[in-house]
Amino acid sequence: MKTTQKKTNIRRKGSRSDVRKYGIIFNGVFTAIFTTIILLEIQFPNILSLVGILDTKEFNRETYLLTLRFLDLIFITGTVYFYLDKSKPFNIYLGILFLFLCIYSIWGIHDLPNVILTSLEITDDKIIGQIREVSNPTFYSIGFTFAILIFFLFRLISDLMKDPEDQIIYVPKYYNKENKSNEEERIDAIKERAQLIRKNIRSSILTVEDQEDREQKLLNAICKEFKVCTGIYYKVNKKEDIDIIQYSKGFSFFLPDSQVLTYEFGEGLPGQVAKTKTSIISNSIPERYINVVSGLGDASPNSLMISPILNDDDVLTGVVELASFNNFTKDDREILDNVTKWFTEN
Repeated sequence: MKTTQKKTNIRRKGSRSDVRKYGIIFNGVFTAIFTTIILLEIQFPNILSLVGILDTKEFNRETYLLTLRFLDLIFITGTVYFYLDKSKPFNIYLGILFLFLCIYSIWGIHDLPNVILTSLEITDDKIIGQIREVSNPTFYSIGFTFAILIFFLFRLISDLMKDPEDQIIYVPKYYNKENKSNEEERIDAIKERAQLIRKNIRSSILTVEDQEDREQKLLNAICKEFKVCTGIYYKVNKKEDIDIIQYSKGFSFFLPDSQVLTYEFGEGLPGQVAKTKTSIISNSIPERYINVVSGLGDASPNSLMISPILNDDDVLTGVVELASFNNFTKDDREILDNVTKWFTEN
């Protein structure tokens, strides 16, 4: 039994969404309560005392209002945090704000003894020295605590700024030798088929010297090897300074001499392939997209494979479009991408 690693992003969904929802509700309710109290206190001082909820007349009014604003700000912050919980930029900005608040708080605590002494108008150097001596251990303890918080904050911001791919958990996926053997056999079969198709197509055009005849035989060989019912070869052209692809050769698909089939880059499926230089497969093409004319009458294929033709400089020179009654595969597309390069060779 062998193991291989498969990337699996594991997330906790249910419990985290519940916490977020209840967090928004809880903080939102208290935000509304404290905001309402502050607005009422501004209009009607000591409103809580008047309605008999709390005797606020005993409090210092300035300190009381400051406390209300502080609590209101806490719950507003909590509401915003839970609401924008999934926003990485918000979490980073919140962490930076917390960092500046920590620095501001440390400075305020350090300067607190001087503020108290100044407000009490104490100028005795001996008393000032004693107060500072007593307050220093507390200041150092708080400073150390903030230092630890800042350290964890930097760790958090660093994790938030990481690419999500770096946070993927790898879960081992087991498979047995039989499955591996089947996969190897499938790959070998694809390689053999690709080599055979390339060999048959190349042999059909080796002796052809005329370029126009060579392009027709190359398209015919591709269509026969892929067992398709219709094939079209478009060449890149210009029409009034607009890049287009124009019908050049067809397999079981013919246009009257008076008609011209063209697509601008980006127009229709062939135009999209020309614009993106990327092949496509569609196994559910619209009815009557292409009609196949034969002795059996008109019929509409249901699968389409379109591939760009690129030269060695990766410049688009044309597009090949194949239609079939059978579904195309990814392996068919890879093989077609390789053989279409022969349209650019002389």
